[in-house]
Amino acid sequence: MTCLFGEEKMEHMVRKGDWEDFMAVGRVPANIRREVFESWKRSARRPISKLKCAPTLDAEALATQQAMARRLRRGAQTALHQAGRLLNRSGDIFLLCDASGVVLDAVGDTGTLLRARENHLHLGGRWSEEAIGTNAIGTAIQLGVPVVIRQTEHFCEAIQRWNCAATPIKEPGTGRLLGVVDISWPEDIAQANAAALSAALALQVEAELTQMVAREREAVMEQLHLRRLRRGNEPMLIMDRSGTDIFATEDFARFCEDDETLSWLRGQVPELIDQTPDRIAEALSDCLQGTDLEVIEKQGEAIGVMISLRRGSRGPVDATAELAQIGRVGEVTARLCAQAQKLAGTMIPILIEGETGTGKTYLAEAIHRASGQSEGPFELIDCARLSEAGLREELADPHLRGAGGVLCLNSPGAAVPPVQKLLLTVIEQAAMRGTRIISLSMRSLYDEMRKGAFRSDLYYRIAGVRLQIPPLRERPEEIRPLLRQLVQRQAAKEEGRELRFTSGAMTALEGYAWPGNLREMCNLITALDALSPTGLIDDRTLPPEFRQRRRSGEPDTLRDIERAEILGAIAVEEGNLSRVARRLGIARSTLYLKLDSYGIARPQKA
Repeated sequence: MTCLFGEEKMEHMVRKGDWEDFMAVGRVPANIRREVFESWKRSARRPISKLKCAPTLDAEALATQQAMARRLRRGAQTALHQAGRLLNRSGDIFLLCDASGVVLDAVGDTGTLLRARENHLHLGGRWSEEAIGTNAIGTAIQLGVPVVIRQTEHFCEAIQRWNCAATPIKEPGTGRLLGVVDISWPEDIAQANAAALSAALALQVEAELTQMVAREREAVMEQLHLRRLRRGNEPMLIMDRSGTDIFATEDFARFCEDDETLSWLRGQVPELIDQTPDRIAEALSDCLQGTDLEVIEKQGEAIGVMISLRRGSRGPVDATAELAQIGRVGEVTARLCAQAQKLAGTMIPILIEGETGTGKTYLAEAIHRASGQSEGPFELIDCARLSEAGLREELADPHLRGAGGVLCLNSPGAAVPPVQKLLLTVIEQAAMRGTRIISLSMRSLYDEMRKGAFRSDLYYRIAGVRLQIPPLRERPEEIRPLLRQLVQRQAAKEEGRELRFTSGAMTALEGYAWPGNLREMCNLITALDALSPTGLIDDRTLPPEFRQRRRSGEPDTLRDIERAEILGAIAVEEGNLSRVARRLGIARSTLYLKLDSYGIARPQKA
């Protein structure tokens, strides 16, 4: 590791008169270290020389920075705890800063921590070179190597009461700068080991981050088995948070030929991985044509990305893979589809039960297509509309229904008792012709049978096995992937765009009860696709029943004001988020968090 800790003796230090000469006439001190002089030159270009303390973030902005650096802070927990004990009554303090120089955590000598507040060397203080000139934190960030800055080497005079030793923290695997470990102490305290301590603590944090990556990789591989069950044998690639491949099927490279975009995506993953999973998916979902992108998460945090070739993008797919495709949305549906796949190879009568709109007919058709009767017809009969006379007439027809295929009885429980009796004959004749029987019901036919409202002999003829489809409100974790699947199906059907949802819209959709289940979801997707001019859906675009009501008549808060400023900047910069972030003086990643926080729709890419 390159080190600029500086082993110079005190007689080689920059003196107060040297600093004054530089500030007055630009004279270069004879004893100044090159890295300090270059930092002074950078600092002199900014109007900061009279500052007596570093700028600070307010409580909300600091909370945002801490949230964005949550992984760094988690990796530094042990180091912070040890440093807090080690530095007590030593005169030294330990500061953990993010890559922008903001102090996220501070521990150490109580008296020094109090003195440090005068210069804002505390939580929320901004110690980049741009903010406060030459200092160990900012210069270590600028150079990417460990740095010691002593007393008059600081650019701002009021900060020259301090000594500081800072070491950058690099992300394992990518080398990306995550933050800085800093040891600071007052000018009147002798300290010979601060530089070594700073380096040791930084190495400890990096070692913990390496262990965290290893644990995340294990978690990704644990989830891999379930995802392969959902996606069948589709070509797929899985990356960890650093964009490094940790699993790939042998045929992925053969089917995915866009190496340039894939390389770009590998570079984007570490830049985005600490954002919310929804934000990551939104940013990357459209970058690689013909693929599906899924963010792998653990306890609400992204730990990897999976890319799989989209069904239909590599030619014909065997019909038996359709149930695996349906099962991709979640564990509940995956188990249901695994059962259906096994039953498709038998002639056992199947009763599918579930609320209105849960997809009973769709599942029955998928079983038919995966079965040995797939070449035969799929005939759906609405039992509620059958009359005794009409059914007798049909039974008398010698050409009643050809052999094979599926006879699907919809709502047999709604048939009147005489029709239920005749349905027994229909089923017997169908079975003799090699026809499969699948029945659909919105309510439990077993309960109806026990109450005497449904014939027991008919029940046991159609319910060789029962499949239950839970309503969407009982499987909220499947709402997001179901929406994604339906959006892709709508886009393929219309040969057009794919709808995209902001975090605010997705939160509203995931919190909705969906009384109409999949049918309601399909209708919503179709309506939004027809009505949205951009294809970007925010919470205000959704129908009233999906939106959370806001209280009116309240005075503007700081959040209201900031939201208005962001909207104004977006309007001025015509939706270019890079320019919006520069206009607001914040990082683009911070802007994304604020857009999500305020429910502001992300403009289309400029």
